[in-house]
Amino acid sequence: MKEWKRVGRASVTLLGILILILAVSGCGKKGRPIPKDARVPRAVKNLQAKKLPGEIQLSWEEPRKDLRGDKLKGLAGYDVLRKVVKPGSNECVDCPEGFSVVAVLDRDHPINFRAEDHTIIWVDHDIKRGGIYVYRVVPFNADGYKGEISDFVKLVIP
Repeated sequence: MKEWKRVGRASVTLLGILILILAVSGCGKKGRPIPKDARVPRAVKNLQAKKLPGEIQLSWEEPRKDLRGDKLKGLAGYDVLRKVVKPGSNECVDCPEGFSVVAVLDRDHPINFRAEDHTIIWVDHDIKRGGIYVYRVVPFNADGYKGEISDFVKLVIP
């Protein structure tokens, strides 16, 4: 009888641990669900960074299609993401973690960027010496749904 109680407790403990693991894990995708009819932009193309005196200039081609492959309608703007990896840091330069939004660009109010023939140009003035500056760009539509995240581009600022 005592053997069955031990087996029962062990099973309950194991089951509890498994439920906890499943609850904590998850799909890993964060953010609100995207409706099937939403026109979500594809990633920007040709993300480039250029070092200028005291600043970094980013440029990219606007997406022209949505995730379905249809002509993109309702592109509202971009989130510019950045992380700075300091010299001697163990932080991974090429990993997707560690980015934060440094600019939100509103296509209807181009105050802090300019558009030239489907190319967006934005300048990061908040540059300090000694680090690797890594950038990514995320387009979003008029309903606020985020599109695909771009590849990253990086520059070393000695």
